[in-house]
Amino acid sequence: MNVSSIAPCGVLCDLCMGFQRTKNKCVGCNYTGNKPYHCTVCSIKECPEKKGNEKLLCSECDKFPCKRIKNLDKRYRIKYGESPIQNLQNIIKDGIDAFIKIENEKWECKQCGELLCVHRDACLQCGTKNEYFPEAE
Repeated sequence: MNVSSIAPCGVLCDLCMGFQRTKNKCVGCNYTGNKPYHCTVCSIKECPEKKGNEKLLCSECDKFPCKRIKNLDKRYRIKYGESPIQNLQNIIKDGIDAFIKIENEKWECKQCGELLCVHRDACLQCGTKNEYFPEAE
């Protein structure tokens, strides 16, 4: 995981299903190229507050956390057990390098060592349960 794989909203591209798949792989939010349609029209990445600097993290904005990021955060907390807002707050608190190190350790599959996918309940490589994925209710 590197700095460029952190989307402006705080979602970690490395943990995304589109980024991890081998066929039709997504290039990540901060790059031009193949990505799912909903990512190409992302209102957070294209936010007018960024004034043409779409690589700017939302936490660097005077309006953080805005309604857009709050809505995304709510969806991610409920569906995937992950908080983009908390990620951005951790970057502010710990710095980008420490954040990346912590996240790499946190999301590493205990069985095979690959990164878990935030969108799946099990490791895509070996099937080990993703302990961070919320239980179905």
